[in-house]
Amino acid sequence: MKSIFSYGFLIVCLLGTLLRPAPLSSADLTSAKDTLQTSRLSVYARVDSSGTAAGASNVKVQASASAPANTITTANLNIGDTLTIGASTDAYYTVVGIVDSLNFTVSPVLAAGDADNNDVIYRKVKPQHSVTFTTKTAVANGFFQILLPSDATTPNDGKPDDQGYDFNTTVTVTAPSDVGATYDFVTGVATAAGGTYCTSPANYHCFEVHYSGVGSIGQAFTITLGNTNGTNTPIAPAPGDTTEATAETYPVLVKNFGNQANPSTATPIDKASVKIALIEAVRVTATVDPTISMTICGADTCHDIDPADVKDGETLSNNTGATSTGLSVSLGTLDLLAARLEAQKITIATNGSGGYALTAIDDGNLREGSNTIDDNVAAADPATPAVLNTVGTEAYGIHVCGTHVEAATWGTGTDTCGGGPTTNEYSGTDSTQALPLVSYTTGPTAGVDTYVLYKANISPITAQGDYAHSISYIATATF
Repeated sequence: MKSIFSYGFLIVCLLGTLLRPAPLSSADLTSAKDTLQTSRLSVYARVDSSGTAAGASNVKVQASASAPANTITTANLNIGDTLTIGASTDAYYTVVGIVDSLNFTVSPVLAAGDADNNDVIYRKVKPQHSVTFTTKTAVANGFFQILLPSDATTPNDGKPDDQGYDFNTTVTVTAPSDVGATYDFVTGVATAAGGTYCTSPANYHCFEVHYSGVGSIGQAFTITLGNTNGTNTPIAPAPGDTTEATAETYPVLVKNFGNQANPSTATPIDKASVKIALIEAVRVTATVDPTISMTICGADTCHDIDPADVKDGETLSNNTGATSTGLSVSLGTLDLLAARLEAQKITIATNGSGGYALTAIDDGNLREGSNTIDDNVAAADPATPAVLNTVGTEAYGIHVCGTHVEAATWGTGTDTCGGGPTTNEYSGTDSTQALPLVSYTTGPTAGVDTYVLYKANISPITAQGDYAHSISYIATATF
């Protein structure tokens, strides 16, 4: 009997061992990290009514903290941020200027009820979390859990907290892609701190991704919490104190549980703890001075306007002495039987948001003493040029072509410098009436060329002599 009892006891023990295998030893998940879309802290400040008024755009921040409102300067505000102020709807106001360490301006102007002393100022930063890790153990039919720290008092009120992430009502949990029969994931589940199966450890929001399959060792995964556009995404903490430019760190826990485990009471098979650091945004400021530049070149340096070249459908003169530089234009000896024509190139660049204008003004007609060569047409604003193409009729003027030139004013094709002698139109210049040549209002421009053609005809009674005058070109930017 003793022998039979001993064998029976041994068999029972063996069966017990087979039916209740020893639990897997806990190990650390490897390569664990939480990559944030932004590491910026949220803003939780209060209105100082001494510098804030309804109907105005200026907002003054209280310079002393009253937890959880620990934001006491404008250091973590940037132009373009959207804010909730007072009783306004979420993200109703937009920051349009930073005045100093305590004052900023918003659009639209403050509504009644949003400028009272100690009214809240929220900037809700909602970064997506990309949590990555590599499995250490093959856990069959289990689930992964990610824990984000929460505030102990108001963990899910849709407002920035000073001690952790606000759950923000609903969070999108995106599971990894399936891995054959090893991991077959279902839709992720998010639970605010204190909810079912999310009570221990205390003050953590819980995010779970369950799977079926045998699991594997060394499998890398990424689970995302929230969305890049901020919808269904936890709200990042506001500052926990008034210290600025020093990161505040928070733990993020990653766990791998076995089948049907209660994560509030069970021990995870594998786990990892990582840290994230949150800090104020760095506001970078710089000043860009308003700029405009203009250069003028002639045939001596710009070889697309050499004598005998074709510009805007007209052949530049190649007679003796005919040429141009950046400072002068010589038509040489004028001919009763043919027009004389030379050109310069003006290049303008500006960062003016309203573009630029190019005008011309002279010191008087093309002249020799009291003798003058008639303008083709008188300078006017707007310009009223006309075709200059009648040999033997005294006339002189300038014509422009280029990308920003109005073809309707200066002749068909002049915006592409694709005109011709029967369509190109010329105007005289004047000493008191500026002649508009280009008006470009679209915005900044970098190095756009405008060609100026100078053309003269004489008549049989044009007096002999050396004729000259000076033209000044004026480039004006609108900022």
